[in-house]
Parts: sequence; C-alpha cells; structure tokens
Amino acid sequence: MNNFNYSEKYNYLKETYFCDYNHNAIRSMANDFVQASKDPIEQTKNIFMFVRDKIIFGGDHWQVKASETLQKGYGACWNKNLLLIALLRYYKIPSRLKANPMKNDFMKPAMGAAYLMVSSPFYHCFTEVYLNERWIAVDPTLDKNTYHTFFMPRNVDWGIDWNGTSDMRLYTESIAGPAESYTDIDRALIFTLDSHFLFKYESRLILDVWLKLGNKKMWRKTGNDTFLWRKKQIHSNLALE
Repeated sequence: MNNFNYSEKYNYLKETYFCDYNHNAIRSMANDFVQASKDPIEQTKNIFMFVRDKIIFGGDHWQVKASETLQKGYGACWNKNLLLIALLRYYKIPSRLKANPMKNDFMKPAMGAAYLMVSSPFYHCFTEVYLNERWIAVDPTLDKNTYHTFFMPRNVDWGIDWNGTSDMRLYTESIAGPAESYTDIDRALIFTLDSHFLFKYESRLILDVWLKLGNKKMWRKTGNDTFLWRKKQIHSNLALE
C-alpha cells in the first residue's frame, strides 16, 4: 500500500463500536468468503454481492452495529455499507464510509409521496474500497428485487452491478454536492450524519412506526417480505438443532 503510512492504513482497517467485525455473526459469515477466493478483488466482489442481495433494502436507524444489520437481514444505505466495510476490514481490505448530499426526490420511486418527509439535502452513504492502489466507489444499497421493482422501470442511467474495477454510483441524477469522507465511522454515525436530520420529525416513536409501515409496504411489493420470513425460519430451525 504505497500511498498509505501506517496510521492512515490503520484508520481504514480498524474495528469500532459500530464496525464490529469481530462479532461472532460476522466472523462466521466471513469464513465463507475465504473459502471462495483469496484474491482481494474477488473477495470484495463476493462480499459486495452478499450485502447487496442477501441484506435487503429497508429503512432503519443510523446507530446500528454492522453485526445487528447482518442479523436483521435488512438495512438502509448506511447500514448496508457499514456491514460491507466491516466484512472488508475483517479481510484487511482498507475501506471507508462516504456520503453525498442528495435531493430528497431520489427516494420517491421506493417511498412514493412519503419522500416529502425526508429532509433535503439528504445524505446518502456509500463505500470506497482501496484496490490496486486506488480508491473505488461501490454501493450495495439496493438489492435486485428493490431495483427491478422501483427503479429499472424508470429507466435510470445507473445499474446495481459492479465490475470490481470501476467506480459505482447510485442516484447520480440527484447528487447535490461533493461527497464527504468519514475517517471516524462512529463519530459520523453519532454526530455528523445524524446532524443532517434524516427525517423532518425527530420523535423516535413516530420514526419507528413510519419505518415499520414503510418497510412492510415496500417489501410486499418487492417480494422481500417472503425472503425475510424464510430467513427467520432458517434461523429458528438452526436454533432448535
């Protein structure tokens, strides 16, 4: 890693409270990717595909640990990208959290008129991974069911696939400014991103109800409600064995 000194490298590999890659759930999952490939690019692509499609898109709070998102099986952009970063860092692949200010209409396809409750600008998170001595943007936010149901019919100019070498961006038509990079993930989740006010209403109770109802409606349209039900059944059966 010629472009890094030791302290810089450590910043993009370290475990944190929210990026808890030594949690048993993450360590157990990570072992599957070791067996699949030892090449960093192939590992990154495999991890990306897992987070993209096996962790479905759904609203959740900022302050959720990577291990909790893995166990829940769903998450928003910050949740899914944090899990991606945790898995990459477990393999000693440097990665960092970034976010673009966005016009809130980028959520309209999935949320309908409810997007008006989202603040504008809204900060959309993505990941940068260090491969072949350069930073590459990747974003596993939308699973294929969500993308095919809500976004592909609108003929968006971007897709959800990543080739392992080029920058990947979602919602390019709604980007409202340059991306911010967060060396300290925990501080970003607790203070920086939270200060941008995800929703116009700050009551946690209202937000919880809003997220639950919104997810239920969205998952019913994408078929992801069945996916989550099957996942819960598998976990229940394993617990009984």
